[in-house]
Amino acid sequence: MPATRRNAVAGTLYELMFRELFEFRFMQTDPNIANYLYSPATRQLALLDLGAVGEYPASFSEAYRRACRAVIAGDRDGVRAAAFDIGYAHPDDPEPMIRNSVDIIELACEPLVHRGPYDFAGSQLMLRARDRGLEVLFGQGLRSPPPETLFLHRKLIGTFMICAKLRARLNVHALVERFL
Repeated sequence: MPATRRNAVAGTLYELMFRELFEFRFMQTDPNIANYLYSPATRQLALLDLGAVGEYPASFSEAYRRACRAVIAGDRDGVRAAAFDIGYAHPDDPEPMIRNSVDIIELACEPLVHRGPYDFAGSQLMLRARDRGLEVLFGQGLRSPPPETLFLHRKLIGTFMICAKLRARLNVHALVERFL
């Protein structure tokens, strides 16, 4: 598949994910590549399996919106406040644990922050996230994420992995801005 088509498919995947989180607040949370059908003739993407879905209240989506805005703005205090709102951190947590939460949020949002086409396959983000996760695990740790975020995380990671497999290069920053 030519790069332009792979990038277009990746853009559709990310747009769908942002719409699910910020507009519909209802998300298919199993981003297995077999759960999508792409029609080259119409350039449409269809979801095939809605067996794993999550519905999110407006307050949840708004907290994620604030987190994304803060990360993009480089506002570490804003990311910290969003970490409390989402439940990734609590004011009673030790300061190193709160910093770990903020670091992980910023790392996970790297494609959103990057200006211009983000190279999913070449980014090494998954390796860096694994390494940072191990540092955190053997350091001050993290608060367990709220249960409602677990399937969302699966969607975020799975969408990233599909885009890496497609060797996509996509301006995620420009795409997410209209949802923020």
